Amino acid sequence: MICQERARLLRKYSDAVSDYAKSVREMADLVMSGEEVRASEARRIGRTRWDAAEQSRLALYRHEADHSCASMANGVNISES
Repeated sequence: MICQERARLLRKYSDAVSDYAKSVREMADLVMSGEEVRASEARRIGRTRWDAAEQSRLALYRHEADHSCASMANGVNISES
């Protein structure tokens, strides 16, 4: 069974990465349409979302390292399959 905190952090990381990907798509659409003023704002938003995704990734990795969640879960899954 997965650690509840690890599951929460995985969801948070997944959501943050999805938000970042959405902002990159929006920025690319604005650049391609020649809307540079709006594209600049989209770049700023994208950077903020990238920072959030990176913070989420670090929190997840820190948790996994501190609590050995990843290795315990992998060991259980391998032996049970």
